[in-house]
Amino acid sequence: MEEVTQTDGRLRRSAATRAALVKAARTLFVRHGYGEVSTADVVAQAGMTRNALYYHFATKEQLFRAVYEDVEREIAERILPAALAADSIVEGLRKGSHLFLDACLDPAVAEISVRQAPAVLAFPAMRQIDNANYLGVLTDTIRAGVTSGALRPVAPAVAASMLLGALDEAALVIANAKQPRRARREAGAVVDALLDGLLPRS
Repeated sequence: MEEVTQTDGRLRRSAATRAALVKAARTLFVRHGYGEVSTADVVAQAGMTRNALYYHFATKEQLFRAVYEDVEREIAERILPAALAADSIVEGLRKGSHLFLDACLDPAVAEISVRQAPAVLAFPAMRQIDNANYLGVLTDTIRAGVTSGALRPVAPAVAASMLLGALDEAALVIANAKQPRRARREAGAVVDALLDGLLPRS
């Protein structure tokens, strides 16, 4: 029993160390950009040792990936419960899409997920993380909509992947716009039009 307790304690300390490093790196990457931040900067910000950093992350790119996953997980945790709690499948798709667009107005999201991640991680790694957060739920939702007649008879997996692609492009537009809130409104109107296209023909 004592050995189990000691193991649990080590795991908690290790998780806390990792979380502190990710938090410190996230702050620095948002403030200065990936290229201007060194691993020495991160350990100083976190109050950790370099050995602690390299125990968890072999490279700075791995650390950035953890930051990106952290940001994206927070967004998904805001979006998915609200979307799934909507009164209808169509309303859930709209709610989730608009919450995603709202998240793009957050400076940390715009900096980490939209501006820096494509250069640091490249598209395949980003899509893998995005798919883990959204693709399965979105595909199941669209499939349920097609089955119930709430949506047109489209291929659920294809529709989900294309909708995610459209939202990713909207994120780029919003994050890089001179007037982000105006871009958010315009992107929202386009997303609504795309979703309207999934509705059955009257």
